[in-house]
Amino acid sequence: MKTVIVAAHGSRQKASAAEVAALAQKLDDKVKTDGSKDIQQVVHAFLQFCEPSLETVIQQLVDSGVDEMVIFPFFISAGSHVQTDIPQAVKTARQRYPNVQFHITRHLGILDAVEDLILGEVTG
Repeated sequence: MKTVIVAAHGSRQKASAAEVAALAQKLDDKVKTDGSKDIQQVVHAFLQFCEPSLETVIQQLVDSGVDEMVIFPFFISAGSHVQTDIPQAVKTARQRYPNVQFHITRHLGILDAVEDLILGEVTG
C-alpha cells in the first residue's frame, strides 16, 4: 500500500496552508471511503514558508512504516520546485531510505483534466 503526499508551495498565509490541508483530508477520506486502488492514505507537505515540510513528512511516514510514497506536485507550472526541489528531496530520501519506494507524478498544471476543470468553472 502506498501513501500519497500532496506537495504544495506553502504560504505565509495560514488560510492557504489550511486549503491544502483540507484538500489532502478530503482526498484521504475519499480513498478510505471508496477503497481507491492501493492507496493507504493521503497527506500534505509544503516546500517553503510553512509546515510540515516535505522532508519532515517523509521522515514521519518512514517512521510509521510506510514503504511506498507517491509525491503529487500540487503546482500549476513546472517551476524550480517541480523541476529541482522535489526531485532533489526524493533523491535524498532514496539515499536515506533505500527500502522505501518513491515516485513523483506529473504536476497538476500539466494534466489534461485541468483544462476541463477550468472550462467547466467558467462556463458552468
